[in-house]
Amino acid sequence: MRPSSTNFALVVRLYDRLYELLVPSFANQRMRLPCLTFKLGPVSGTRSPTGYVFRARTGALGIVEITTTEDLSQLDSLTLVHPWIDYLLDRHPVGRIPETDPENTSRQSSSTGDAPFLSGPCNTIHVVRPGRASRIMSSITWPFGGSDTHTLQSPTPVSLQEKRTEVLRFIARLRRPFGALLFTRNRQNVEEYRRVATGSLITVQVEELTATVLNKVIEGAGMLDVL
Repeated sequence: MRPSSTNFALVVRLYDRLYELLVPSFANQRMRLPCLTFKLGPVSGTRSPTGYVFRARTGALGIVEITTTEDLSQLDSLTLVHPWIDYLLDRHPVGRIPETDPENTSRQSSSTGDAPFLSGPCNTIHVVRPGRASRIMSSITWPFGGSDTHTLQSPTPVSLQEKRTEVLRFIARLRRPFGALLFTRNRQNVEEYRRVATGSLITVQVEELTATVLNKVIEGAGMLDVL
């Protein structure tokens, strides 16, 4: 089902906003990461045999259920991050590592039972082998710290009809479940973040693309400073 004309205009706005973002970079022990961010509301948690189970709400993702060994209730804020911007735009870097494609990762995870996709508004963070999520983090878009040959392909001019087709494909990719990362602010009142729950594979999905949800997603599109 295609979005209404109003919602389609918002999708185009999001599409253009993502194209304006800079590529990831490292400087002064900080990473500048283009991404979509989804701030979680207050978490409520219970003990489980493997650690903790937390539940929280976010405007665009609905209710998120988190299973992790870390006590997230001790953190002041939590933000889920969608780092797969090149995948959403179908804009792959030269020398891209195929296995870092979120769609490929999703199929592999689903086949091994690590992170089955869930239907409905409730999503789960599944605990997986330590280091796996860290390897995903190190190869988002292109291998950080690697050769400068891993650069983005230059965009080519497209017609209005071609752009409409690209945006429709973008909508389809935006609706798919994706592997997210979990961050918290490093200090209060400072826009610097550090990653938490690094041993967890996070699978979430954007809810129905209503005007309210799309506006929240647009608000969350930007560059994140990661320590």
